[in-house]
Amino acid sequence: MPNYHIAVTIEENGKYYSYAVKYSQSSNIKSVLEGIKNLLWANVYSTKKRACEVVENWNEGYRKNGTHLFDNAPDRLPF
Repeated sequence: MPNYHIAVTIEENGKYYSYAVKYSQSSNIKSVLEGIKNLLWANVYSTKKRACEVVENWNEGYRKNGTHLFDNAPDRLPF
């Protein structure tokens, strides 16, 4: 059964953080997303590589504009 990946962004107190979530074709996507506290948006991708590229791009933008949730976040996510 294929897996899919969701690039999600959460927001807390005006700060943002993005990360990837894996789910299988048989998963209830509504349940997967309801379990993410402070979810702002989510985009589905068929490959882990693409989801990670999007997440890294979003987090880079948050760092550049000073709205990243974690001050000392790594430049690349450990996927």
